[in-house]
This record gives sequence, structure tokens and C-alpha cells, in this order.
Amino acid sequence: MTAAVEVAPPVAADPPAPSMHRRRRNVVWPFTFFAIFFVLYALVGYFLFRTGYVNPDASARVGNAGYTMMSRYPHLGAVGFVWNPLPSFVEIPLFKLTYWNSFIRSTGYVGAIQSALFMAGAVFQIRGIALDRQVSTLARWIAIAAFAFHPMIVFYGGCGMSEGAELFLLLWACRHLLRWLRTSAPINLVMCGVALALCYLTRIEATVALAATGMLVFAVSVVRNRPAWGWRGGTQLGIHDAVVVSFLPLFAIVTWALSSWLLVGSLFDSYTSQYGNAAQVAASGIGTLTQAVGLEGTTRNIAAQLLGMQPLIVVVLAMVLTRAVRKRCIDVLAPLAMFGGILVFQIYAIYTAATFGWFRFFMTAIPLAVVALLVTTTPGPPQSRPARVHTRRSPVWLVPMLALVLITSVPSAWAAMMNPAIGKEEFGVRAVIWPDRYSKAEHWAFWGGELSRNTAAWFDNQNLPDGSVLVDTFSLAKTWLASNHPKQFTIRSDYDFFDKVNSPLDSGVHYLLVPKPTGLGKLDAINLRYPTMWSDGAGLATLALSVVNPQGFEQFRIYKINGAD
Repeated sequence: MTAAVEVAPPVAADPPAPSMHRRRRNVVWPFTFFAIFFVLYALVGYFLFRTGYVNPDASARVGNAGYTMMSRYPHLGAVGFVWNPLPSFVEIPLFKLTYWNSFIRSTGYVGAIQSALFMAGAVFQIRGIALDRQVSTLARWIAIAAFAFHPMIVFYGGCGMSEGAELFLLLWACRHLLRWLRTSAPINLVMCGVALALCYLTRIEATVALAATGMLVFAVSVVRNRPAWGWRGGTQLGIHDAVVVSFLPLFAIVTWALSSWLLVGSLFDSYTSQYGNAAQVAASGIGTLTQAVGLEGTTRNIAAQLLGMQPLIVVVLAMVLTRAVRKRCIDVLAPLAMFGGILVFQIYAIYTAATFGWFRFFMTAIPLAVVALLVTTTPGPPQSRPARVHTRRSPVWLVPMLALVLITSVPSAWAAMMNPAIGKEEFGVRAVIWPDRYSKAEHWAFWGGELSRNTAAWFDNQNLPDGSVLVDTFSLAKTWLASNHPKQFTIRSDYDFFDKVNSPLDSGVHYLLVPKPTGLGKLDAINLRYPTMWSDGAGLATLALSVVNPQGFEQFRIYKINGAD
């Protein structure tokens, strides 16, 4: 007699749970990584602001944040609609720090904290993309260094402007777009849309990235779904995916436009208002300068800026595109759409004299080169550990090319920044590094802040009542920030600003602060209302003080209203 014995089928053992030490490391190390770069960029910002380098664009954004809390009529709409608001929104809670240290507000260092936070986040996203692609550990760290230690990244990580926020959000969007290209998971389209929506609230160039991304998603979705659903079904699914990625950015565009229309009467204030981009470019005479330089000169200027920013960009794109065609891999289209689209737009805008053409406008070439190289690696199984030096899923030239990008971009970008013909906003820093060879007086980012602080101190010493100094803070935000009594100023966001512009004596105005009516000074509301104010006081006021730059040229004047106490 034979007994039957039941044997249970083999059961796969559960994978061992990660140790408490490893779980803690997975949380602590990313935070530490972010904190290291935040501190680095914040210290760079402290150095810049302590030595007196303050870019007016950074001051304008910090001022917009301050007006919402410390003006005579604090309200959220005081953030304004000329500059996209996200950096200023981030700076609003940081103004609480000014209760402990007035330096943070008076110099605009609040802006440096904002830009350091975002730029550290951008470095974190580079690390994330490298981990997603499962490149070797060596390649990952070289890629991080090629981005994080690029001189323009370091500089704009601390100078208080919006480049850090723009690059962080574009990299975040690009990371999720790359994930969608590999997995088709809709959540990645949603997250890409979230990042692009926030990017639009940072810089208007995000509309270019949105358009390029929407077209890419549509095309890829149609081609993917055509075999199963035919051209009609594939097109419908392509439209669906394009709507998913575009919905939140379009919602942000429409919501911000309607808010602008309700509060200031203009749908797109950053484009069409008296302070908008078109008005600023026209007032600065960019079109005349572009015509004088000519097509050849403009082309040389663009080439100098692009190759100064990233000298190997053409070589990198050629190698990456060649490999993409050979491997039939479309992943490289993600960084091309996200960063390359903005780069092409900036070049077009320079040719058509629609922009100032600052060197920083070419900064998207930095992540374009780094991310394009990273996506040449095909990700492996999710649980596979990255190799230390080289993985077979990467081209043999990945690490050497990343190293070359790092080695060449640092000296070339630094040389371009120190060249007044290219780094028009950055070259002033050489006066701090080589004070025996260059003077701070040669660059407006230094003496502009000193003039503003001296002017604010002069007003503070007058012991004036609230609202008695009328000033259009579009170009004079530094003076308001430097004052210990900001409520003595009636500023552009105050509800009674135009009443006081029209009837200064009857509305309690004692002084007018007006910029020289040239360049951006032409856009000043007081200069527009009283075209002869600068020359003769418009019959309303008498010159009380002239504020002169180190070269001996007047920058702005203080007029005392006739008949004011």
C-alpha cells in the first residue's frame, strides 16, 4: 500500500526588507545633497550682496515680494504682473527673516536665498535624471559637477534672479517627460504639466517649452498607438495625451492673464504694458543697435555667447543624435524640446531685436548638453545597481564626453562672463576678484545699490510722514528696499498712486523721486505724466537733490513739491 504525500509548491521567498540604516540613508543623503548645494549657492549670494553686486532685476522681484507685506497698502496683487510671480511668491515668507537681520531686506538678499533654493533643486534633478538612466556612478558625479559647478550656474544660483527657478522646473519637467517616453505612464505627463505650469509662473519662455513638449507628446503618442488603433484612433489618443500635459500650463496662463486683467486691465501685462518686455526693448534702443551691428555681427555675437556658455554643445548634439538614429531611440527628443526649443527662441529673438540678448539667456545650453549625454544610456531593470565606472548600456565615450563638457565649459564660461562684450551683466564681478586692476565704479550693479542706499538714507533722515514720497518703483525698487521706513513712499502698487501722480500737492506728497528720462527711465509713470519734470520740475516742484553715479552722470533727481510743508 502506497501513501500519497502532498508536497506544497515552492514559494518564492520575499525579498529581504531594507535595513533601517539603508532606509535612513535613502532619506538623509538626498536631503544632505540638496543642503550642500543650497549652502554653496547661498554663500555665493552672500558674497555678491555683501560686496555690493545687486542686479536690478533681482531687486525688482524682491521688491514685488516686499510690497505685498510692507507697503502702505499690503495686498497680494502688489506682486505685480510685469514679472512672472513665482520667485516673488517664494520670497514673501522669507521676508520674515528681516526681523532678525535688516541686511536680508535692504540689500535684496532674500532673492539670493530664493535662487539658491531653486538652483540646488536643479542640481538635485540632474542627479535624479542620472539615477533614472542608471548611468555609472562615475558618470553621475561628473554630470552633476558639469552642471553644478558651471560658473553661470554658481553665479545665478546666488544672485537672486529667476534662472534657478526656471532651470529647476524645466529639469523637473524633462525628467518626467523622459519617464513617459519610457513607460507611457499618464502620471508622468501630469507631473510634467505641473512643472511647466510653475515654470510659466517663473519665466515667459516656458510657453516655448510647453509648445515643443505638447507637439512631441502628440507625435509620439500617435506613432505608438497607430498599430493598435489606426491613424484615427492614434490621433485621438495623441490629442488626449497632449491635453493631459498641456492642461495645467494652459490653466496657469489663463488664470494669470485673467487676474492681470481684473487688477490692472491688461491680459498679458508682461508683454503689453508700459513696463512690458516690448516697451523695455524699445526704450533701450535694442532695435537700433541690432541694425547697426548687422546680420553678420549679430551672428558672431550669438555664436560667442552660445559657445562661451557651452563650447561643446554642437559636438555633443551631433554625437547624441547620431547614436539616437542608430539605436532608434527617441529619448533625446525630451531635452531637445525642453531646452533646445528655448535656445532656438532666444536666438530668433536676438535676430529680430525682441530681447536684450543677455548672456544668461543661453543658460539652457548647460542642461541640454548634460541631459542629452545622460539619455544615451538605456535604463536597465529597476532593481539593478549602477556600475561604478562604466555600464554596457552606455556608449564608451559617455564618461570622457561628460568630463570634456566639465573641463571646457568652466574656463570658457568664466572668460565670457569677464568679457564686457559678452557678460554685460556679469563682468563687474572682476572688480571684487581683481580690485587692483578693475573698479566697482565701472559696473552699474555695484554703484546702483550704493546710490539707492544713500538716497534711502537721505529720505529716512527727513522724518517724513507715510506716503509723502512719490516714486514709481519699476526702476527704483532698490531705494524702497534700502529704506528703514518704506511706508514713507507711495509706490506703484498703492491704491492712491495715480491720484497722487495727478494731484501731488493736494494729496500730501512732499517729494518726487524720478529717474533720468532716458532708457528705461522713459517708462517711469511720473516722467510720462510730466514730460518736463526732469528739466524744469513741470511747474510743480523744485529740484532738491541730484543723485550722481561715479562717472559724474545724474541717475535720478529728488524734487520737492512747491508749497509742501
